[in-house]
Amino acid sequence: MTWLRSATAIALASLQSACGSLSGLVEPLGIRDAMADAPAAQDPIPDEAGEVPLDDGSGWIQLVSGEWLRGKVVRIKDRKLDFKSDKLGEQSFKLGDVKRVLSPRFQVVLTEDGRVFEGTITADATDVWVTGEKTVQLPRAELLSILSVEGHGIARWSRKISLGATYRSGNTDQTDYTALATAVRETARTRWSSTYAGAVSNVNDAETANNHRLSSKYDLWLSRRAFLTLPGVDVFRDPFQNVDVRVTPYAAIGYELLSDAFHTWSISAGPAFQYQRLESGSSVDESEESSAAGVLSTTYEWDLTSDVDLAFNYNLTVPIPDSDEYNHNAVLSLAVDLPGNLDLDIAFIWDRVNRPLATGTGEAPKPDDFRTTIGLGWSF
Repeated sequence: MTWLRSATAIALASLQSACGSLSGLVEPLGIRDAMADAPAAQDPIPDEAGEVPLDDGSGWIQLVSGEWLRGKVVRIKDRKLDFKSDKLGEQSFKLGDVKRVLSPRFQVVLTEDGRVFEGTITADATDVWVTGEKTVQLPRAELLSILSVEGHGIARWSRKISLGATYRSGNTDQTDYTALATAVRETARTRWSSTYAGAVSNVNDAETANNHRLSSKYDLWLSRRAFLTLPGVDVFRDPFQNVDVRVTPYAAIGYELLSDAFHTWSISAGPAFQYQRLESGSSVDESEESSAAGVLSTTYEWDLTSDVDLAFNYNLTVPIPDSDEYNHNAVLSLAVDLPGNLDLDIAFIWDRVNRPLATGTGEAPKPDDFRTTIGLGWSF
C-alpha cells in the first residue's frame, strides 16, 4: 500500500502545517468563556410544573400552537431548532415557531459577540436561561448557536457507515463492493467533517474498478452564515484513471446562501496545492506533478420528508495555470430512514478528469466515471 503511506504522509504534513495557525484564529474572533463573568439571572426560570414531566431527563419544546413535543434538543442554529424524538425521528423547526424550550441535557451556548455558556437551558419566547455553576439570562435575539453535547464535553460527534455489495454468477462472475462513511465533530463554532467513498469491482476474476476518495475539512464559523475552511484536504486514487494518488490540501472562505428548517445550501472557494502521481506514465519525468490550484465546492441538503433526505455535493479543482486539466466530483445521495439507526442509502457519483494522462502504452483513459451505489447505512 505504498500509495496509501505516501498519501497519508502528504495529507498529515498539510494538515499539521495548517492547524498550527488555528489557535491564533480563535482568539481574534473574541470567543471566550463568559459563565463566570456574566451576572446572575434577574428573572426566575419559567415554571413548567404541571404542564410536562420534568423528572425523567427528557427535553421538551412547545410550539406556538401550544403543542408540546418530548425528546432531545440537538442544536439551535441559523434561526432553526433540530429536535430528535423517539416517535418522530429528527425534525427541524423554525425558531420563531418554538415558544418554549426545556433541555436538562448539557448544552454549549454561543452568542453573536463570541461569549460561551455551558449548562442546561430553559427558554421562553424572549429569553434563554443557562444553568451551570450559576444561572444566567440571555435574550434569544443574541444567540448564535446552541449545541447538545454528551456529558460535560464541548463537542458533539455523529458518524455513519454505508456498505453495499452485488454478486453475480453463471455466464459472468461479478462482484461489486461499495462503501461510504462520514464523521462529523461539532462545537458551538467549529465543524470538522470527514468523508470516504470507495468502490471495488471484479468481473471473471479481472479487476474492473478500484477507486477511493478521502476528504476532510475543518470549518470555523466567522458569523451566522460565513465560515473559514482551514485546513481541508482531499485524497483520491483511481488506477483506471491513471491516478496512483492525488493529494489536494486547501483553504477556503464559505457562505451559507440558504438555511431553514428544510433546506441548507452553502458555497465555498479558495486556494489549493495539488500533488499527483500517475499509476503509469509515458516517461519517468511525467510520473509526478504538482501545481497551485483553486477549489470551488457547494453543498445542498433538502429534507424531503421526515424520513427522506436528499443531498448534493459538488467539488471542483482547477490547476493553475493549466485550467483545462481540472477535475471534479459530484455526488447526489438519497437517504431513507429505516427502523432503528439504519438507512437505505442510494448515491449517484460522477468523477471527471478533464484531461486524463496517457499510460505507458500511450492509451488515455476516458475522462468520466459514473457509478450508482445502493447500501445499508448505520448511524452511531
